[in-house]
Amino acid sequence: MLETGCIAFHDLIWQSGPIPLCRKIIIFQWIAKHRTITKARSHYNFRFTDRCTRKNVKKMSDQLALKEEGNKLFKAGDLVAALTCYTKALEISDLKDADKAAIYKNMAACHLKQEKYEEAVEDATAALEVINNDPKALYRRCQAYEKLGKVEEAYKDAGALVNIDPKNTAIHPILGRLTPLIQEKVKQQNSTSAKVSQMFNLAFDLTSDDEKKLQALNNLVVLARDEAGAKFICDQSGVQKLKTLLEARNLAVIQSAVRVLSCICNNSESRSWSVSKEIGVKRLGLLMWEASEALATSTGKLIETMLVKITGLDILRKAEEDYQAKRKIGEPCRRPKLELVENQREYLMETFHMLIKMLQNYKVSGEGRDAAMELLMKNMLRKNGLQWTRDFLETEGLEGLLAVAGAIKQHETLPVTENSKMHAAVALSNIYDDLYSDKEVDKFKSKCSEYFKDLFSDEIFESKIEAIKAVSTLLQGPYEVGSMILSFEGVTKIMFAMADSSNVLHQQIAVEAIVHSAQKQKKCNSLLAGAVPILKNLYETADDSIKVRALVGLCKLGTSGGTDASNKPMAEGSTLAMAKSCRRFLNNPNKDVDLRRWATEGLAFLTLDADVKEDLVGDTSALKSLVDVTAKAEKNILYPASTVFVNITNSYEQKEIVPEMIELAKYAKQHVPEEHEKDKPEFVKKRVTALANAGVVTALVALSNAESKNTREQLSRVFLSLTNEEDLRGLVVAQGGAKALRSLAMENNTDKGQPLAAQALAKITITMNPETTFPGQRMYELVRPLLNLLHIDCTALQNFEGLMALTNLSSISDSLRSRIVAEKGVPIIENYMTEEHEMLSRAATECMCNMVMNEDVVKMYEKENDRTKLMTLYCADEDPLVVKAASGALAILTHSPIVCKKVSQVQSWYEILQSLVVEESIEVQHRGCYIVMNLMCADKDIAAKLVEGQMLEILMALSILEDPTRLQARDCVKTALEKAVEYELIQALPNAKKS
Repeated sequence: MLETGCIAFHDLIWQSGPIPLCRKIIIFQWIAKHRTITKARSHYNFRFTDRCTRKNVKKMSDQLALKEEGNKLFKAGDLVAALTCYTKALEISDLKDADKAAIYKNMAACHLKQEKYEEAVEDATAALEVINNDPKALYRRCQAYEKLGKVEEAYKDAGALVNIDPKNTAIHPILGRLTPLIQEKVKQQNSTSAKVSQMFNLAFDLTSDDEKKLQALNNLVVLARDEAGAKFICDQSGVQKLKTLLEARNLAVIQSAVRVLSCICNNSESRSWSVSKEIGVKRLGLLMWEASEALATSTGKLIETMLVKITGLDILRKAEEDYQAKRKIGEPCRRPKLELVENQREYLMETFHMLIKMLQNYKVSGEGRDAAMELLMKNMLRKNGLQWTRDFLETEGLEGLLAVAGAIKQHETLPVTENSKMHAAVALSNIYDDLYSDKEVDKFKSKCSEYFKDLFSDEIFESKIEAIKAVSTLLQGPYEVGSMILSFEGVTKIMFAMADSSNVLHQQIAVEAIVHSAQKQKKCNSLLAGAVPILKNLYETADDSIKVRALVGLCKLGTSGGTDASNKPMAEGSTLAMAKSCRRFLNNPNKDVDLRRWATEGLAFLTLDADVKEDLVGDTSALKSLVDVTAKAEKNILYPASTVFVNITNSYEQKEIVPEMIELAKYAKQHVPEEHEKDKPEFVKKRVTALANAGVVTALVALSNAESKNTREQLSRVFLSLTNEEDLRGLVVAQGGAKALRSLAMENNTDKGQPLAAQALAKITITMNPETTFPGQRMYELVRPLLNLLHIDCTALQNFEGLMALTNLSSISDSLRSRIVAEKGVPIIENYMTEEHEMLSRAATECMCNMVMNEDVVKMYEKENDRTKLMTLYCADEDPLVVKAASGALAILTHSPIVCKKVSQVQSWYEILQSLVVEESIEVQHRGCYIVMNLMCADKDIAAKLVEGQMLEILMALSILEDPTRLQARDCVKTALEKAVEYELIQALPNAKKS
């Protein structure tokens, strides 16, 4: 298929004839027709051919032919196709050991060229397993180890190679680099050994006081973070000695010992097994029982580290990231799976059952229960976890989470903390979302139904209260399941009865349940009649904790119409009155954090109304109070606070409504949402500015440490709204927003949130000097998120701004250009050169104009592909800015004689150069003359073609230009003519003066 396409492409494009419009139309028509091919293939090579198709491979019946074909492709620079051939060759049965080793070595060479060093190590190791001490395999593995920073392994291979092949001079430069590094490492190790011994004496001396022990253990934590330190501690029976400290009475000493163990386990499966066998899962579980948040958190971290290293979960997660990256660019790949051996499975299930039992064990502290739930949340799922979901449904884990969800401190059934309810809600939500089949969903719902039926049928009234509390938590997690429980006969009546009682605790729980149940408009409408009178009565109570919750319930029910200005469930002015009450709670510094959190949640709903947004922005003290509360970054306030900021800035996702659809809806007498007058751009701009001046960036930076992906998406939206205003970008950077944006754009964000954060970074990079805004290493960290903006799923505006930002970055230094090359950015940028949208095509060409200053990019143009042809054709484009960029790129590229030859092979090159050297634009004319000069100097045959026809007359005319603005072009032309004289292609006039 591709071969046919390639022939058609050449037949259509490279016909002789003058140039522009009709030919350009043909080019773009062909590209549009074959876009899917170019999208998939352009990440490897700009050619439109695939030189190792499956069809061809199938025809090659023997290994030798495949290997030879792979070698040819390797020499041609087509590494992906070469790897395909080598892989197919390995599939042939009865391969000789020598042939198998040779193929593995060739594959390692391909991976080294692609800078995939882990894969290079694997293939070189495979070759060594076939033929022990093979010099080439050792050399390639040594190179890969050096690039990975594994100095000891690289030095070991280099030493082995010198012993096997002393005459091999290629290894000497590598040994020269590695020897001082190894010497430094030995010196450091000796120093580490002395420090560890000193700390051991202090930490494990029975006569030392706790303060000295703590200091010594904290120093051991620092030493254990280093590989040499961790290894030395283990070698000196450190694990056994640390085990004795776990029996200490001082919890701070125990916690420090646990932290040292966690650092020892990090980055080592063998050390993790040692700790597991020495201390045991049960003992670690008992440590989590203690009523100390610090100890529970540290122990949870240790257990998680051991789980990750023993099961290889970190490797799986990395493989999953690679899988997703390959899928994005259309590369064929297979999803990785977690594969465990017997002892790994046993350890995994022992830990799993220990965590499940902790959920309902009344002896476990609230802090320990939270740590157990956090471990389950982080590591349970199928996608990037330990795949515990199915096992979880088979145990009492679900009942345990529901018990935590309904636990009430005053009842003292289970010790819980302020965060336990939220942990349970998130865990339930994650598990429900991870269910694959209808059978699993039905089982989840069935177990929930049975649990609640038991509670509601219990004669003890406290059980019903706990059931309502658990329903409230479910509504914050898997809402569908919570709504199902709420629909049970009599549940709503119990909830309303509790709200109408005189017991403050019952009122509080019932109001929270009402608030969380009103999440969808239909549900709000059904609750409105019954709940509003009760909530109004509760709002009149003296107890602030009840009052603020009732207020939030009214806020939620009153804004069920969303941003639709025509849909107001409550009386005119009621939302403004409720917003005023929320601001009053927010403004009072004497109110506790819980009340201010609820007030913030109320505003999160009310700020859907544009009038409320304007009032809040106008109330400077309330706005600053909101920012102040948010900056404290309390877990429960993160999402509602970020939602308020999203609503004020109108950065929530808005569906584009086609005008024809609105007319159709009106004709069908369907309700059409109306935009509020104060939600127009001019009002939004004022609100964004007011929010920035109130210090919102500081609050956003504090919130950026949130673990919730949804919260981080909200923050990305607000940052984008702020950076949309060019005059606010400096403020965002000055208050630490740039650092927060890098984190949001690169990790732990939703698929929608990451591009938004990257777009905000792009806006900053476009208008501000990256060297000042992102000093040092931070500039290099921008490359990946900016390249992600070029993904096909991003909007055209995101593509454009990503290209503009990359253009700015690539103009700074060659090391940055090398980073873009290393991130496989060149084919992606080139792909946009062929876009039909002229601004995208122009931006990509301008970016490539900077990129060609990199030597590796020039080498790409020197290879057998159509890159040079395309850039030459673009020098005759109708867009003057594209011509300017393409001619600039060609001026740089033609320093290479190979590129000069390729330019002269473009059938319309002569006419294109003529059009450049007579261009009215001073800059374009200079670039055209520079290209001619390079071509003339590169090769006599090319020079001979240049002086034929009208070009010589044009050059002679340009050589006598007196216009001071065109002196650079004149100098280039004179150099070119002098070269032609040197070649004896033309003769200088006898009386000509050399200037």
